[in-house]
Amino acid sequence: MEQLYVVNKHMSRTSSQNIFLQTVKDKCEEHNVKLILKKSSKIKIYNKTYIGGYFSDISKKEGELACAIKSPEYKSLLVHEFSHLEQWSERSHIWSISKYAYDIDSWLAGESIRNIDFKIDQIKLLELDCEKRTVKNIKKYELKIDIPTYIQKANCYILFHNHLKETRRWNKSHLIYSKELWKLCPNKFMPESYYAKTPKKIYKKFIEIGI
Repeated sequence: MEQLYVVNKHMSRTSSQNIFLQTVKDKCEEHNVKLILKKSSKIKIYNKTYIGGYFSDISKKEGELACAIKSPEYKSLLVHEFSHLEQWSERSHIWSISKYAYDIDSWLAGESIRNIDFKIDQIKLLELDCEKRTVKNIKKYELKIDIPTYIQKANCYILFHNHLKETRRWNKSHLIYSKELWKLCPNKFMPESYYAKTPKKIYKKFIEIGI
């Protein structure tokens, strides 16, 4: 758990951020969650796939929260993964959807998985709930993260799942943080129906950027 304080060297030393960091530590200890804060910009998970962070439930009583603290988006990533921890620790109904993530991982690795479009759509709902929780946590802990910008990036991330169905490729997901892309997304959360199909101008930008 000492690794938690490594983050302070990279984050501005405001009391609100330190309170949040302590909350992350305490929540992890309370719920038997292993906290991994890597001094890197990405975390390798499988088949040369790299991500900025993750929360994984090993069992109903054990989990793992990881974040790459040198990622340009690490502050947002940490709050996002903490919000997944909340979904899990609260035994929320929405967290039951997370089981589909394992099938998606297998599909990305090349396996044939039934009903993959449905499973990706369900994960979108899980992520939408997480993003809404994340914004609440940003406000609650008074973190220095611009909320309208965060929501634009969050909407871009959710819509990326539609594109994933076509590309079957996660490794270029970091490109959703390209300003020319996320600037096209709304700065407020939309009804669930909005996320069913990516708007044409955003879809074209996905193609243009090469995600």
